[in-house]
Amino acid sequence: MKAIQLLGPRGMGIADVDDVHPAAGEVAVEPAFVGLCGTDLHVFLGEFEERVPYPAILGHEVSGWIAEVGEGVDAFEVGDGVVVDPVFPCGECALCRAGRFNNCVRLDVLGLDCAGALAERFVVDATNVYDLPEDVDTKHAVMAELYAVGVHSARLTGIDAGDVVVIIGAGRLGLSLLDVMRRSGAAQVAVVDVLEGRLALADTLGADRTINSRHTDPVAEILELTDGVGADKVVEAVGRCAEVAGREPPMGMACAMIRPGGQITAMGQGEGTQPFDWRRLVLKEGRIVTSRLNLGELGRAVSLLASGALHPEHIITDTVGPDDVQDGFEMMHDNPDRVVKVVVDMTDFAGGQRFRKGVSGFVAKARSG
Repeated sequence: MKAIQLLGPRGMGIADVDDVHPAAGEVAVEPAFVGLCGTDLHVFLGEFEERVPYPAILGHEVSGWIAEVGEGVDAFEVGDGVVVDPVFPCGECALCRAGRFNNCVRLDVLGLDCAGALAERFVVDATNVYDLPEDVDTKHAVMAELYAVGVHSARLTGIDAGDVVVIIGAGRLGLSLLDVMRRSGAAQVAVVDVLEGRLALADTLGADRTINSRHTDPVAEILELTDGVGADKVVEAVGRCAEVAGREPPMGMACAMIRPGGQITAMGQGEGTQPFDWRRLVLKEGRIVTSRLNLGELGRAVSLLASGALHPEHIITDTVGPDDVQDGFEMMHDNPDRVVKVVVDMTDFAGGQRFRKGVSGFVAKARSG
């Protein structure tokens, strides 16, 4: 079968690889759309070489169809439209036994620790697969995993009705968080970034206030908004931190913004360290929690998509074909103000797809001949 491989830093190619078939308890999935995320971009740039050896098949955000069913799998049939949870815990360690699968000590992630979805097909355990309602567009469905991350973060953040919430970072993650958290009962959700294009998208998604930290002091704005008290919750969702003269790094900014007894949820995984005033946090008796991946929330994300509550059409800014995945990554790197979410249309990859996407939802059609 064909696969799109990362051959080395900033080098993509299409190659023949061994075909894959499901073992007992597994299914094979043929991808419809595959999302390119921030982590994929870091891998593309060569920043994950110790974890992801070359050649690598990336892709962990995916919608697709069941192509083959392994022995003992009764929940799915060939042709079913699905999305995939890319988190593969071992199921045996102490953290797995405690139900904390996203913290598994031997955790694998699709497309990072094993071959991903940028191929004609890939194999996963059937328990990682979720049915997709027919009225959810296949292209929009690729956002389900990122929205599940947002649902997990919202639950850990513990947003209460009437809270003032600040999201620092309006990238792929931050905008997805905003889309989810606007449904949380928060009284105000403010978004901070340095790029006007992304802040405009935040406005479109319903942010109550957007703040460009290059032009305005975000801490002063949030304190003014809250009569000097501070935000109830601040979510730090910054990947690569942009230095702005006169502004603290994101975690320091978050600490200055929260009210006494407030909470910071840290999600950004930018490289390096940030200066941080612990004394200020202690004097506020502030809390820091961290949020990683999702913990079985993909089903909730699919339900939100099906209800029409979310707006993936605003976050997905670009679509490329299998031959243009490298261009997709380069666009993400070179034009972050305009390019937010890039998805790869895999519906005709290598001419091997057995199914076709409908205008909306999944329509399984056997290819004749």
